[in-house]
Amino acid sequence: MNQQLQDGLSLPSKVRRKPSLAEQLATFKATMLARMTPDDADVIRRSEAAWATAAAGMLRAGDTAPDFTLPDQHGRAIRLHDRLALGPVAVLFIRGGWCPFCTIHMRAWAEALPALQEAGGDLLAVSPQPVPACGNVAERDLLAYPVLSDRHGAVAAAFGVDWEVPEFARPLYLRLGHDLPILNGDGSWRAPLPGVFVLDRDGRITLAHTDRAMARRVDPATVIAAVQATGAGIAT
Repeated sequence: MNQQLQDGLSLPSKVRRKPSLAEQLATFKATMLARMTPDDADVIRRSEAAWATAAAGMLRAGDTAPDFTLPDQHGRAIRLHDRLALGPVAVLFIRGGWCPFCTIHMRAWAEALPALQEAGGDLLAVSPQPVPACGNVAERDLLAYPVLSDRHGAVAAAFGVDWEVPEFARPLYLRLGHDLPILNGDGSWRAPLPGVFVLDRDGRITLAHTDRAMARRVDPATVIAAVQATGAGIAT
């Protein structure tokens, strides 16, 4: 049954809702795996298992995050502690603009940024790609937040999320057009574990989440809630 509008037009009684971040990621992964050979799908599963092992060394809630200074997509130096002086900061590690799952996540953050800022928080995305590539990603996805270039992975390593694509997965990456040594600009196969850290104004980590699977990312709403709790001094 249709709802009648005052101007005589009508709309369907059920308006299609936008898929959640989790649904978008799961749908993309399912479509991708359906198009792959069993051997290639197995490479993805083995890669995810390697992620889970590597994540054991990440910083945890209660740890103090290291300060860092990195260039953003415009080449401007951004220092973490300068941002923390203004309020809580969420540090988002992405694998690069070539990663479709990171792209979906970054676009979700573009939509959620006003809510994060209203909660008193700030967002810094960290990518292993060089400044021009960070600029291309920010322009492509209309990102209003900084995308920082961690060219050689020093910041990712300090947070415990630095990672390189294992040898067994590299042929698949190349077939998919993801030539990371070229995309990273330094000859490396670096692709940090995707994750997010929420820091209070003292640099203490109040939320640490590193994704163990390609199609899982922490929802911005969870991060915003952590920022709100951090700003109120009640985060744990």
